Amino acid sequence: MKAGCKMERILNKVMSFILKNNDLDNDKIEIIRYGLEIVITKLFFIVIILIIGLIMNCIIESVAFAVSLSLLRQYGGGYHADTRKKCLVLSLITLIISLSVIKLAENYQVMILPMCCAAFISFIYILAAAPIDTSNKRFDKDEIRIYGRKSRVLTITFAILSVIFGLLKLYAITFVILTAIITEAYLMLKGQISNYIHREEA
Repeated sequence: MKAGCKMERILNKVMSFILKNNDLDNDKIEIIRYGLEIVITKLFFIVIILIIGLIMNCIIESVAFAVSLSLLRQYGGGYHADTRKKCLVLSLITLIISLSVIKLAENYQVMILPMCCAAFISFIYILAAAPIDTSNKRFDKDEIRIYGRKSRVLTITFAILSVIFGLLKLYAITFVILTAIITEAYLMLKGQISNYIHREEA
């Protein structure tokens, strides 16, 4: 059975239990269902992160990367999939590719310079362009101003932390942060390109 179907079955069972013991109108039912869907999706993804981390023997890196990228995404924005299933699949692919790059950087020093260069370019791009909204997640003027400021502060903080961890020779965490910055910049750029294509089609 597909993950999406399993999740839907779990959601339906929880909703049936709630409705059995409460008299709610349609608006409240939709709000509760939406909230439960978010919670169940996040819990499912956390489990997947831990499983992939265990399989790839980098559970600390997988959790640290997921947290770092999630924080950067919260304020920097960028590409968002238009369906829950597509979002989950793309998130898993991104996680596996990113962890593979981190593992390669840990084992092959030749990766360090290209990663630092890519992270520096990504750092500049995020500072200049964040936040990036998309057709299925628009920001208003206040959100653009507030998210832009928070994104820049967060990105600078991560960059400083990467240097500190590097000086402390905690290279695994340094590579995690650099990869998160590069990934966020890629998702922002993809979001910008998607916005441009949609404008051209309109």
